[in-house]
Amino acid sequence: MSRNHHRARLAVTAAAMAGGLALLAACSPPTAGGQNTRGDDGGPITLTFWTNLTVNTQAAAVQRQAEKCATDQDDVTVSFEAVPFDSMYPKMVTGFKAGNGPDIMNTIEGGVAAAQAGDFIVPVDDVVDRHGRDDFIPSYLRAVSKDDKTWAVPDWALHQEVWYRKDLFQAKGIAIPRSWPELLAAAKQLDDPAAGVRGFAVPMGSALVAPQTYYQFLYANGVHTFDPQTGEYALDRDRAKAIEATRFMLDLYAAASPPESRTWSWNDFRTSFAQGKLAMVLDFGAVVGLAAEQNPQMLDKMSVFPLPGPTQATAPRGSIGGGYFYMVGKSNDRREQAAKTLVQCMMQPDLAAERVNTRPVFALPATNSAAASTTYTGNETVLRFQTEIQTIREQILPEWYRYGMEAGLNQLAGQIEATTFVGDQLQSAAAGTITPEQAFDAINAEMKRLANVS
Repeated sequence: MSRNHHRARLAVTAAAMAGGLALLAACSPPTAGGQNTRGDDGGPITLTFWTNLTVNTQAAAVQRQAEKCATDQDDVTVSFEAVPFDSMYPKMVTGFKAGNGPDIMNTIEGGVAAAQAGDFIVPVDDVVDRHGRDDFIPSYLRAVSKDDKTWAVPDWALHQEVWYRKDLFQAKGIAIPRSWPELLAAAKQLDDPAAGVRGFAVPMGSALVAPQTYYQFLYANGVHTFDPQTGEYALDRDRAKAIEATRFMLDLYAAASPPESRTWSWNDFRTSFAQGKLAMVLDFGAVVGLAAEQNPQMLDKMSVFPLPGPTQATAPRGSIGGGYFYMVGKSNDRREQAAKTLVQCMMQPDLAAERVNTRPVFALPATNSAAASTTYTGNETVLRFQTEIQTIREQILPEWYRYGMEAGLNQLAGQIEATTFVGDQLQSAAAGTITPEQAFDAINAEMKRLANVS
């Protein structure tokens, strides 16, 4: 995929999300004829199953498993469809309103938040408990919880950490940074534009990338959109900490990041790292698959560490993450039960591991049983990166948040991803047209407006 095409897809996705969220806001919950009043004639059931995974290897694995699990139930079949992100929100909302939304949808936490807010889905605590609640990484259950209910079943985990070049660290005798000053010093020491290597990429593409970069620094400094315990708005609770995180991210950009990274999308910085042009970058592990395709010799040079807190004495207070989940649409008791039984079947450890292995390292199991299965541990890429995976599972996955969803499901995450206000302000600050303080204040003002906080 070309960079211009990738950027165009991001723009279309953001626009579609904005339109879908606007449609959701305008729609009341389903009434007569909607999904939650679909009648039960006692006959065979064809479950409508949607996934946002459109890469063929991933979608094919989900479809194959869903169809196999359906055979475990009498008179149950599956109608499967891969729905791209750029049409997910409007298609989901209009489908549910018309009474033909999905019985099962495999999607990210933002999709779960939108569906729950529209009263389109049912709680799945019974599925979680039958599988074994303790088997799930708690942070993934927390992310899809609201009103003391669990609204989706965690499938696999996304995560973000610092990916770095072990060979360059070793050559210059650099230890793993344990504070922001140490990270900045390492980035400067590794920065060698003449040799074609920059110290630390700070990508700020307006669509999606900038919030993911920015919140990693905010979380490391203990700044959250909402208080994880109380749910109260907290982005400006400690303005000094928020501005400290903003300033450090921009200082890191100025000191050791390519100037053009101010507008980089995912493909830009991942490709640069895979090609050996970056010493460090924040990423979700997608650099592994990209390096395997483009520059396999890089694989043995890559490793990870968590983004540190501002001082050695201050542990990072979270990281940006996400995941894929299964939610169950409202219909009737028999249909909902058939959907839940199918999802429970798909959570068998070997099946969950097989899905994760369609994109190893980028995707990690959200259950301990899948992570321990021989299907997972025997994967060649998993074996190669077992040390890095252990670090991520132990230090990253337990403490992740999605912006706006720190206290559970919240549509604010989708609104952030459907707009570019975070990236626009950070890009202006990186260009020197506004100060870090002005950038944060503008972001905070828009965040409060979207969250309806006075």
